[in-house]
Amino acid sequence: MRSYSVALRRFQTPQGQARGILQNANTYQPSIIGSLYEASLSRRCASPNTLYRALTSAQALLSWANDTNIDLERQLLAGIPLDIRDIEAFAHWLEMRCRKDAATLTRASIKTYNAHLAGAERMVTWFVDQYYDIAHEKLPRGVLLDALHRTSRRAWKSQHIKEAADSAAPDLSDDDISTVETFLHSAAKANNAEPRWVRAYLIWRLAIEFGMRIGEILALRLEDCPSRANPAFRVVRIEDRKGSPDPRGVYAPRPKTLGRDLAPILSNTAFPHLVIDYQVDHRLKRVRRASGRVVRRPVLSHTYLLVDDEGNPLSVFTARNLAKAIEHNTGVLFSWHLARHAFFNRAYSAVAGIEFPTERTIRLGDLIYWGGWRDPGSLDCYVRRARKDRARTGIAIWNGSNRWDALE
Repeated sequence: MRSYSVALRRFQTPQGQARGILQNANTYQPSIIGSLYEASLSRRCASPNTLYRALTSAQALLSWANDTNIDLERQLLAGIPLDIRDIEAFAHWLEMRCRKDAATLTRASIKTYNAHLAGAERMVTWFVDQYYDIAHEKLPRGVLLDALHRTSRRAWKSQHIKEAADSAAPDLSDDDISTVETFLHSAAKANNAEPRWVRAYLIWRLAIEFGMRIGEILALRLEDCPSRANPAFRVVRIEDRKGSPDPRGVYAPRPKTLGRDLAPILSNTAFPHLVIDYQVDHRLKRVRRASGRVVRRPVLSHTYLLVDDEGNPLSVFTARNLAKAIEHNTGVLFSWHLARHAFFNRAYSAVAGIEFPTERTIRLGDLIYWGGWRDPGSLDCYVRRARKDRARTGIAIWNGSNRWDALE
């Protein structure tokens, strides 16, 4: 998407709260309505990711107003909603930016377009609720606002582009999994192994064995790892964290799923020894002695499990580069989230194959907990994947046989 004339600057308070400011990209003048809306969002949004998504939609709306010389500040502070012509103009402006140089919107850009349109509508609705003047109206405020929102909602909804039905979850084949495992295991266990491959193998096993998101893996602290008292990994949401703020600041990983405890379930698990070995041999910091010699010592100022070569908490950017390096070295189309999907595709197939309905229902509930989802519908993409895989094996509709005798 093309750059916006209104910039979104992210920052973190000394208390570790994620905040943002919307300002003119050229003059750095903050937006009044952007600041008011951000203040409300920061109070209501538990997740920094939710806050930033809402602010990104506000950024698009404010940039459109700036580019088209519409005094949106005055209009929204008066509680006046956008009329259908302005909504259509904004939708067209947004579509052109989502297209980039393509002739049509891709599936991904349609999702972005619709998300920004919905976010802009929520922003306008908030200002109408706050500032709409009913001094000269005879009907109750709630009745007037309800009618106003219904009319506005139809106008916004008319600009949404229909999205294709959700697809099945992507997957890694068993051959792909074996290829990645063989490469990373060999690279991590080699004599004088490169630290990047050691940390990559640890991330890989956490993703493929537990279905963890990359953000959850990078947010793991030593106290979240298995111990004699608790053999499970603890996944903790960012708002449930105690202690000092993440030193990665606004780019800190933000676990988005529910907190949960995950114990190893495979007989050939790599844990807990993989974590223990990593802590002893690789969770180190470079220290320069008085003689000038550089040595590595476990004297870190934080308790995050995964660290870079300097002993700092591993960044999301570095983790993504590791995934690209794995793809380059193995020839397997790869991402960390693909490993998560590979785990849940197999976990769902195993649970769906349970013969007894009551036990199957209980285990599906367990799987929802394992994934950290609030909504059982989050499993739907794995249901579609299982259905798609079953279809590949053929559907026996000819009296239990796959042969059709009427055909040559």
